[in-house]
Amino acid sequence: MKQGNANLSVGTPWKILLAYTLPLLGSAVFQQIYTIADTVIAGKFAGESALAAVGASMSIVNILMAVALGANAGCAVLAARYFGAKDTRRTLSCILSSFVGFFTLSVVLMGAGFLSSGPVLSALRTPDSVMKESVLYLNIYIAGLPSLILYNLATGIYSALGDSKTPFFFLVSSSLANILLDYIFTAVCKWGVSGVAWATFITQTAACILTLICLLFRLKKMHADYKREEETAYKKPSFSWGLLGAVCVAALPVVLQNGFVSLGNLFIQSIINGYGESAMAGFTAGFKILIFCTTCICTLGTGLTNYASQNLGAGEIKRIKTGFLSELVISSAVSMVLFALVFLFSGTLVGLFLEDGGSAALDYGKLFVKIVSPFFIVVNLKVAADCTVRGCGGNLGFMVSTFADLILRVAFAFILSPVLGMQGVFWSWPIGWGIGTVIALLFYFNIPILKKFRKQSSAA
Repeated sequence: MKQGNANLSVGTPWKILLAYTLPLLGSAVFQQIYTIADTVIAGKFAGESALAAVGASMSIVNILMAVALGANAGCAVLAARYFGAKDTRRTLSCILSSFVGFFTLSVVLMGAGFLSSGPVLSALRTPDSVMKESVLYLNIYIAGLPSLILYNLATGIYSALGDSKTPFFFLVSSSLANILLDYIFTAVCKWGVSGVAWATFITQTAACILTLICLLFRLKKMHADYKREEETAYKKPSFSWGLLGAVCVAALPVVLQNGFVSLGNLFIQSIINGYGESAMAGFTAGFKILIFCTTCICTLGTGLTNYASQNLGAGEIKRIKTGFLSELVISSAVSMVLFALVFLFSGTLVGLFLEDGGSAALDYGKLFVKIVSPFFIVVNLKVAADCTVRGCGGNLGFMVSTFADLILRVAFAFILSPVLGMQGVFWSWPIGWGIGTVIALLFYFNIPILKKFRKQSSAA
């Protein structure tokens, strides 16, 4: 394929997936560095109250991020399918429709976010000592929501076209810039938590603009090649309500997954807020480490979704199962490395976020990561199954496994916290993951097109 676009339906599956997912993994790492820098610098240079303020806003930020991830996944799945089928007109129409729809949505969400940030933080029992800083951080973040959504949409399009390297380069650059601005605004200029937020806003906006400019040139070249190749059969790509609807349907499971998980975390955050500032700061540090690890695992799964979708579009059904097993080996190795690092160096990692290494916050953060990290391999299995199902159009299974995880996590947090305190809250994650994984595997083994293929292979 031209201009860095890659066909994932040809070649040795494990080699193709390894080459494709490693840049995605690198992107995930730097994207998390991008966000972790906020938390580390807030804790080190603005104090425990600033770290608590970032933590108080975190669950709301994750709900907004769910929309961005949904835009990425929804457009990527559909565009990858059309790209795999070599239907350039629909690929381009899908992309155009997605940009119009999600930009409009981002503006609406930004307005709603400004109006509701204060009341929502109050409802979460955010302590008065960090309320002002929490509202300030959240409002600046909300101002950058259109850039966040459009950037994630653009990187999803690159991935759909089989190009995982270009987003990686953008993320490396923006991550380094974000860390530099974080330090300047917070440590040098002493802007406190607002410096953290403004650093993210500026780098996020710049990354969005540069990514969109490069993508525009890529798409113009695709359109020119398509127009030249089709000649008399050429039909101009255009906005389509039908395609936008299909993208939204494909995006919905991801939005619901991340949105409802984040909503569940809001309830859990309200429990944690009741334990005071040190508990909030410690949980914020530990949760950032958890998000870093699970994002790496989920990113590898995203690569599998695009792989499955392209192969489905190309009619290469056998390669989907082979790809699932290959990706499972790759992501299992990553999961085990993450577990070992987090479990063995929990104190050091949590301490990065805190001004005082001997605080109660450190103990809370260490306890959290030591409880959840052994179960990263379970998360890995769930993600591989979920993403294959989603790549094959099985949105229902994806949603069911996610909701089961969410509902059980929240339920067990409320059930166990009166008995075990914060430890009871922390154990709700492994319980939810375990049951969600069983459900995800049941749906994977019942993907209609794979079941049909297995029956045909057996009959032959």
